[in-house]
Amino acid sequence: MIPFASFDKPVVGLDIGTTAIKAVELRRSGRQWSVHRVGWKPLPPKAVAGGKIKEKEIVVQTLRELWAECRFGCKRVAIGVGGPSVIIKRIPLALMSELDLEDQIALEAEEHIPFDIEEVYLDFQILERGAEQMDVMLTACKKELVDNRLEAPREAGLNPVLCDLDLFGMINAFGQFCPAAAGSHPPKTAKNHKSDPAAKIESTALVNAGASHLSVAILTHGVPEFIRDHAFGGERLLQELQQQNNLSAEEAEQMIRQGHDSQNRPWSPAQRQPMIQAFAEQMSGLIRQSVDFHNASHGNQKVGSVHVSGGCALLPELPARLGELLNLPVHKVNPVSGLHGTVPAALRPDNATGFLVALGLALRGDAP
Repeated sequence: MIPFASFDKPVVGLDIGTTAIKAVELRRSGRQWSVHRVGWKPLPPKAVAGGKIKEKEIVVQTLRELWAECRFGCKRVAIGVGGPSVIIKRIPLALMSELDLEDQIALEAEEHIPFDIEEVYLDFQILERGAEQMDVMLTACKKELVDNRLEAPREAGLNPVLCDLDLFGMINAFGQFCPAAAGSHPPKTAKNHKSDPAAKIESTALVNAGASHLSVAILTHGVPEFIRDHAFGGERLLQELQQQNNLSAEEAEQMIRQGHDSQNRPWSPAQRQPMIQAFAEQMSGLIRQSVDFHNASHGNQKVGSVHVSGGCALLPELPARLGELLNLPVHKVNPVSGLHGTVPAALRPDNATGFLVALGLALRGDAP
């Protein structure tokens, strides 16, 4: 788990996605986490697109309804952002103190960020320190995207206390609730895997496949070594199915998930299998690019497994298809096994992978 926070005050992790809003509030007892409140509500097409809220009034009303229906008592929220306006890079720098790095991070960022520094919010996290060099995770997000994401919750009467990247929320939740799959270690005791260049290390590819974006993070000991984002998602499959069968977006999604539409008309295997196969081939090609680049760049590290989260992971056939195409074991992320106590029906194992970002944001319950 990335050590961005301690945990003092609860917040609601708020994931405003392309097709739905998901919210999770956690409670902690010792090292165990339980779900206090959870809920989701769908969004109409184009209310959120390209990572931006396009129809603010719709999102505001949906948030108000979600809070009323799910009876969230907490109005402090952690917001996630993602999309093409977010840049994440792991960079090597000369060894220095965190205070010195704060003073010169903007200068370092100018070499790696393709945006005007005045137009972005910058942040960093020191991942590893060596004798003379350290690795830093540099993040930059356009200010207009963050400001856009904050407006709707505020107008809905909520109190956004922090903004984090969707990808980091996903990684944090994966490390916390699926530690065996993540291969993670507690941050303070994590081994420096670069201290023994000859040691063979098995890395993990964590994939978040949503409606419009595909994020791939290669993790070693739970720490991201490589990150890439693609403009690819389940919307392509939905649109193709809608066009071929004259369906609404809601009917197409139901047909993909359940095998039939609202009128119980089945999606024939003769049509379904080729479409799912073509989608899996496109997705596996993007994942393969990241896996191959990482393996080629790290002689002693090889990706040994792939773990898929997000809405696309709910396609029943997808993990097996990806596994065949990638020649790697592929698993659907299931954070429920790492939660304590009774898990609400909304977060049942068959759909919990879609809540991974919201769960990770809810872990950030230390904001002032």
